[in-house]
Amino acid sequence: MSLEQKMNAYLADQQVMYTKLHNLHWYIKGSQFFVLHAKFEELYNSTADILDEVAERMLTLGFTPVANLKDVLAITGVKELENKPIDSKEAITVLTNDIQWWINNSKELIKLADEADDVVTADLFTGYLAEYEKTLWMLKAYNS
Repeated sequence: MSLEQKMNAYLADQQVMYTKLHNLHWYIKGSQFFVLHAKFEELYNSTADILDEVAERMLTLGFTPVANLKDVLAITGVKELENKPIDSKEAITVLTNDIQWWINNSKELIKLADEADDVVTADLFTGYLAEYEKTLWMLKAYNS
């Protein structure tokens, strides 16, 4: 997979994740509602920033970022959630699995960017990787 293709897949995944985080934010139920409701909002706001940064980096490189839902849904690997309540334990499990997905994808993108001698893109995804790893650590600590 080329760097452009992988960045587009990442961008598509982020777009679906943005909606998925809203789903978690809206449908979270239980005693941890207030904590998780706020955390999911923080995460979807962060995802919105990532969407913009990745798309703008792609444009800077002369790439064409995926920007319509038909194309996004054709290439995403993120699994959507049903429109129904979710308890905190299940929500954290879902999010933990997704964060692990982002860690793996970020590592692949860093490798592709390094192979293309694109230190700026590698640096961008290294920053994302650090945040994902920290978030994963926090989710595991929260759920233990």
